[in-house]
Amino acid sequence: MKVEAVPRLSEGELAARLHPPETAHLDLPLGGFRPVHDRWNPRPAAVLIPIVQEPEPSVVLTVRSRRMALHAGQVAFPGGRREADEPFPLTTALRETSEEIGIDADRIAVHGLLDRFDTITGYRIVPVVATIEGRPEFRPCPHEVEAIFTLPLSSVLDPASYRHHRVTRGGHGHDLVTMPHPRWMIWGATAAILHRFCTSLTPES
Repeated sequence: MKVEAVPRLSEGELAARLHPPETAHLDLPLGGFRPVHDRWNPRPAAVLIPIVQEPEPSVVLTVRSRRMALHAGQVAFPGGRREADEPFPLTTALRETSEEIGIDADRIAVHGLLDRFDTITGYRIVPVVATIEGRPEFRPCPHEVEAIFTLPLSSVLDPASYRHHRVTRGGHGHDLVTMPHPRWMIWGATAAILHRFCTSLTPES
C-alpha cells in the first residue's frame, strides 16, 4: 500500500484499523515505558489524535505553555488526566480537547482507539483517534497551550518520518522515538504515539 493513499481512507476503513471506541480501556494492549520494579501505578490519561481534512489532511498538535509545571514547552496532543468518576477514555479526551484548543465534542467524530501507552513520568495514556468537521478555528487555552500546529497526514503515516534511538536512564535502556520538524522538537510519548498510529494504519510498512 502506498503511503500517499492512506489519507484518502474512508472513515469506515480508518475505524477498521483501530480498536473500536467502545473497547474497555483495560482490555487494550499495553506498550511504552516498562519499569524494572513492581511498584508501578501510572495515572490514567487520554489524548485525542485530531485529524483535520482542510486545507489538507493533517494531525493537530499543541505546544504546551512554558508556564506549565509538567512537560512545559513540549509538543503534545490535546489531552490530560482522567477526572474522578468521568467516563473514560472518550469523555476525558473530548473534554480536554475542548478546554485546550476550543473544539467542542459535537464537532468531533471518534473512529477508534490505539494501544495504551505508559510514559516514563507515570501516566497510562489511551489515544483516541478522531476527525474534526470542516475547517476549525482553534482557540488555545492561554494557561496551557503556547501554540497549535498541524502535521500533514502523509508525513505522519510515512515510516521514514521517524527516528529510533536507544537511551539509558537510571542504568536501564529504553527505546525513544523522535520525529524531525523544522520548528518543534517532537519526541517522547507524542512521537511514540504518532509512530504507533503510523504502524496501525500502514501495517505493511
